Amino acid sequence: MAETRPARPARPQGAPGMGSIFVLAFLVILIPGLVAYSLLRWCGLAIGPAGLLGLLVIIVGLGFFPAVLQRLGWVRRRRGRPARNRRA
Repeated sequence: MAETRPARPARPQGAPGMGSIFVLAFLVILIPGLVAYSLLRWCGLAIGPAGLLGLLVIIVGLGFFPAVLQRLGWVRRRRGRPARNRRA
């Protein structure tokens, strides 16, 4: 007889939930972009350049977010690809 497995693996006790990951995304991605935009507007920069620089900070945060998740241990690191069999 075939054993039945659960649909998804059980989450270990104390592991972060989906809500924690969304809060971290909010803190790493959105908040720095809004702070950058607000500070640039407060310093007198026009709305267009301030908005574009704030958007740039958000895009950098998007690129940095997976590294934050890996450093916190919330997601596993990718395994390296196996070497291809190349002929010399």
